[in-house]
Amino acid sequence: MNVKDPVCGMEIDPKEAAGKSEYQGHTYYFCSSDCKKAFDKEPEKYVGRHEEHGGHHH
Repeated sequence: MNVKDPVCGMEIDPKEAAGKSEYQGHTYYFCSSDCKKAFDKEPEKYVGRHEEHGGHHH
C-alpha cells in the first residue's frame, strides 16, 4: 500500500522511501532526502495539513 509524502504529496511505496521520520507517534515516509529534511525542520507545518481538520477541506 502506498503512502503520501507529507511534504510534496507524492505517492510512494514505504519500502522504497528515501527516508522516514517519527512524529507524534506516526511514521512519515519521504520520496527524497530533501523532503525529509524539510519535514524534520518544521514537522507541524506538514502534519497539520491533512490530519488536524479531519476532512473539512472543500
